[in-house]
Amino acid sequence: MVFNTSSVYPNESGVTFGSWGDDEITFIATPDRKKFSVFLNTTYATGTIEINTESSARTGCGGTGLSDSPFFNDLVSDGRELTAAEDGVSQFLASAITSHQEKFRLLITAHLGGPSTVDVVLGGKAVHFTGAGYKDSNWGPNAMNDFIKTWYVLIAQVGPWSFVTFSGSPTNGTNSINSGHLSYNGEFVTSQCNIIGERLTDISVIVPSGQVVDSNVIAPSAFNVTFILSGDKNVSFQASNIAVNPTVSVYHRWTAKYTGGAIGGEQYESYGITEWMNPGNLSQWVDIE
Repeated sequence: MVFNTSSVYPNESGVTFGSWGDDEITFIATPDRKKFSVFLNTTYATGTIEINTESSARTGCGGTGLSDSPFFNDLVSDGRELTAAEDGVSQFLASAITSHQEKFRLLITAHLGGPSTVDVVLGGKAVHFTGAGYKDSNWGPNAMNDFIKTWYVLIAQVGPWSFVTFSGSPTNGTNSINSGHLSYNGEFVTSQCNIIGERLTDISVIVPSGQVVDSNVIAPSAFNVTFILSGDKNVSFQASNIAVNPTVSVYHRWTAKYTGGAIGGEQYESYGITEWMNPGNLSQWVDIE
């Protein structure tokens, strides 16, 4: 569905309200943004979706307050020269990991996953289930293909671990960005952003692998992400892609089986999401370095 109008606004208590169209889809978010309630009242669907998380939302660079900068411009505050595409990435608005054309201001608010409930009627058929849910916050006036070449996103709740991480590269230039947010039993272990290659710890490294021809491009069939923490403490997860929806040359999103945990510690299994955004219309996936 496409709506020509939308609005998002907070009240004095910090509760956020949003709506699309003529209130056909609305939501309410608690001040700590740990709970989103979505209400559907369209021709095709009615009902409610409750999305919860154990951890509060973070900006792409780990900010916790509504007054914290949501952009990535702090990454390039040292005065380095940027290409036009890198300048666009830095001002891109998005979230846990999306666009506003001007200086590492990609706006991303990361919301880690958590227990959620769906209670809707679709085409006259009642649908009700509970499971892991996820939401993010992303917006901006510019299309991603104006400045993003390729973009990977991994989202999962695996045992006591929850995480959102993403890496992206500009259409030209060398300043690729990474952002990683990892919590254990609801407490953040790391929440950061970085220029890929400029530091060795407090980073998350995303490595795609495998090949599958889909929508006339060669997409990855698996991903690994390793959170490299201080004190030689690393946490790693392997994701094997299962089912894809949507599947178009510029965007693939998979349900994936995840296994992993702290290296040398207990390992867990679960299911989550992997994404390859390909606004640069590449013929096959590439490593982001």
